[in-house]
Amino acid sequence: MARQVRALARACVTLAMVAGGWFAGVGSTAWAHHMDGWVHDHSSSVIPARPDGLAEIEDTYGPVCGNNANDGRSYWPSQNANGAGYVYYHAYIAKNVGGNIRNHVNADHRDSAVRYLVGGYNCRYIAGSTSWSLHAWGAAIDTNSSTNPMGQDFWNGRGTDGKNYGTYLPDVWRGAYPGHKFFWGLNWDSKPDPMHFQFALGY
Repeated sequence: MARQVRALARACVTLAMVAGGWFAGVGSTAWAHHMDGWVHDHSSSVIPARPDGLAEIEDTYGPVCGNNANDGRSYWPSQNANGAGYVYYHAYIAKNVGGNIRNHVNADHRDSAVRYLVGGYNCRYIAGSTSWSLHAWGAAIDTNSSTNPMGQDFWNGRGTDGKNYGTYLPDVWRGAYPGHKFFWGLNWDSKPDPMHFQFALGY
């Protein structure tokens, strides 16, 4: 009888260990973050100095529509009306955009906050002018442009799933201290541009 009790006790301990391990495995799988190992990098090699004024922009990004203006890229959900795609930009901001900002959205499970169009490098003038756009240097990215056109004085944060994400995306682009340091076009006094985020000032 004592032998049977000990055998039953051993069986119960084994079952508990197996069950515990199984549940632990399920728990760790269920709660494991899909971006384990990823961290923000706010070092100066990833978030470099932000140029201020045309002279610094030209010194930093090189010639307008130059060879490095679209050397960086990252894959964005709802990049266009047909779905996901690559967004291209200057190599100078590549680690910040691809490593910090895009991965931040992914890590937060907020891909649905992204609404088309997301666009970066574009060799063009500022609309209605003969001055080069910062997009021509690959120094600006438009996000959720279909619902946030130039001239609109607020940010429409409704995502592709219809949910209102508030200012989640602009907050990621700007970032809390020490931040990702993109300037938000909504803050222009003359003509707000809520879709527009640029890594430069004074232009």
